[in-house]
Amino acid sequence: MTDAEIFDIETSYTGGRWAYEHLPERIREAYVEVVERAVDLIDSVRRALPQLPPIHFDFIHDGRVNALAFRAKGRYFIGITTGTLYMLRMVIGRMLSDPRTFVFVGQPDSEDADLPLVLNYIPDADAMADRGPAILTPKDSVRASFAWFLADQAIMFLVGHEIAHITRGHVDYLATKGGVGFKAQLEWLRENRSAATLERQCLEMDADRRSIVSRIDSLRLMHSNPVRPVPPWSPGSYEVGSIIRDWSASLNLLFRLFGDVRFSRSELNRLMYPPLPIRRALCDMWAWGITRDIWDPALKEVVADGLIHGRSYVEYAFADILGEQVSTEGLKTALGETGQEHMQKLVNHWNDNLVQSVKPFSYEF
Repeated sequence: MTDAEIFDIETSYTGGRWAYEHLPERIREAYVEVVERAVDLIDSVRRALPQLPPIHFDFIHDGRVNALAFRAKGRYFIGITTGTLYMLRMVIGRMLSDPRTFVFVGQPDSEDADLPLVLNYIPDADAMADRGPAILTPKDSVRASFAWFLADQAIMFLVGHEIAHITRGHVDYLATKGGVGFKAQLEWLRENRSAATLERQCLEMDADRRSIVSRIDSLRLMHSNPVRPVPPWSPGSYEVGSIIRDWSASLNLLFRLFGDVRFSRSELNRLMYPPLPIRRALCDMWAWGITRDIWDPALKEVVADGLIHGRSYVEYAFADILGEQVSTEGLKTALGETGQEHMQKLVNHWNDNLVQSVKPFSYEF
């Protein structure tokens, strides 16, 4: 049985494998591009961790924004839903086709000023496709290239997150506990009232952190290359503040696809994943700290500004395309007393308890 066949069987409960090979060439190329980038990332991880077995990457036919990692038939698999690609490209293409958004990129005035609003927005590709928003490509080539960059970096974070579930031992640890082939799904709004919610939130936190480390290190290596290419939206030079700003925008776009998700104290004990605003806040803190630790401590203010600007551009862009006021109540809650307490609770539980439990299953420790 091939990896693709195993993947199809194991994901049949949520749509099965998406046979992108049979699509028209223009559409197929978009999927092939993602596969190539994901395989490159997986291969780079396996070079760093030679004991890591092969990981098969594929797509799931499902309109929701989702991803998963699992083990079946003694093999590892990572899948991203077709809905993830659609929603990222629909939202990002619409944003960069609007002259009011990301005004530092290219020639915004070359874009249409009277595009219709994206109405009744929900993070589901099937529902949004039925409602009519087209996938737009910015007219300005520089803005089009930036749109590609944002989607690419968001997907690479997702793939990195799922790789971390494997390399950090999460998949095998939970499979052993459950006695079944556990699927570590990034189903970001799911609830569960079991006592295992804290543990699951810690594993998601750890996967986010590991993916952040990987992306920041990749950005550092790119910046240190004396012959690094300068992107078209940053003529002349591409310095650390701009690099962090653009990467931060890609990450915030991914989280913000779900809206300004608010949460209450009682929900913190029911969610299988840390509330999205808490994840965003944690990712910002890790990016700031990791950049200081592995790049240059002197960059702390530059990085902080880049993170703030990346997040702000995304919030204003969403408000523009949806015709709404900028809303950051979820993020404010995450940075308040309730959110801070929960973040510390997750960090403490991971450090004091869970890290030793997953260590025997990890390829990294």
